[in-house]
Amino acid sequence: MKALVIGPKNPDFDPGYNRAITDALKQVGYRASCLEFFVSTPPGFASRVKIDLARMAGIQTFYDEYVAAFNASVSTACETLRPDIVLVIRGSKIKAETLEKISALKILWCHDVVRRCDLTLEQLRAYDRVYVFDRSDLHWLAERRLTGQFLPLGVDPRVYFPRSTRKDIDVFFVGAYYPDRRETLEFLADSLPRRSLRFYGRHVKYREPTTWTKYLAYRLKGQGSVFVNRSLNAHEISQFYRRSKICINMHHSQNQFGCNPRVFEIMASGSFQICDNLAYVLDNFGSYVETYKDRWHLKDLILANLDDEEARESKAKAAEEFVFGNHTFKHRITDMLADCEMPNRS
Repeated sequence: MKALVIGPKNPDFDPGYNRAITDALKQVGYRASCLEFFVSTPPGFASRVKIDLARMAGIQTFYDEYVAAFNASVSTACETLRPDIVLVIRGSKIKAETLEKISALKILWCHDVVRRCDLTLEQLRAYDRVYVFDRSDLHWLAERRLTGQFLPLGVDPRVYFPRSTRKDIDVFFVGAYYPDRRETLEFLADSLPRRSLRFYGRHVKYREPTTWTKYLAYRLKGQGSVFVNRSLNAHEISQFYRRSKICINMHHSQNQFGCNPRVFEIMASGSFQICDNLAYVLDNFGSYVETYKDRWHLKDLILANLDDEEARESKAKAAEEFVFGNHTFKHRITDMLADCEMPNRS
């Protein structure tokens, strides 16, 4: 059996999910290949000028050419590989007409809420199966006479795993700087000036001058080493998790009945996690992570757990064992294949 994984990539960092899912398919007996597309547009100055600036001026020609070229590569890959399964992650760049020409079982796995995946109804209807990582999307799909199944994300145990190392960071966070997240991180930086804090993420954006002034303010306050304007790849994130006494996890406001992959990745790294007060996290992982109600509660939890290393390490160890036994990408692919009634040779 053969499978083709088609997934998004970001020029700033590589979360590793496309590769992890491809490897999970190999683990259950499939000859799996991977084809990637850029979430927005290809990186580089030439692309910024030719595609991004042109679109800002109302010229779509060069962007449409890029999308057409990618769709041609999808068609060529399917004709060459003749896969039994085409598993698409997010899928914003794959046209409905391209999908309709593919004879394999076509599966879409949305690693974001569906309405943020930039998909048309025509694209969604072109798939044989649609999986969502947040249960609220099932209602959204049903309203549009579409069906889907809930399938949470998972973790790649070859990237995220525990390793004995010196924990020289008190509190660590990595992710996008949405306004509410930024306010919470700024509150912590101001409230815990004597603690070792490291907050990573590309938070200075060339199209948003206000972010430049924010960055300058951090530098002037002596917080330049706290708010690090840099994206991290999956292996770097795993290393930072291991070095950290406490890892903070904050969800996007649109998450309701699902969780982001950080939940699993922090647990798999053998690290102690404090997560926002999400119902899905409480119901499914409440025994393994701490949850906070607001930024003041978060601060109190940080201070309390920094002072109790034994309890911290005990909870992290239990979380590690739980996630490896239940929430790897191999578990997810196994569930997906069973749902699709496809072979599994693991």
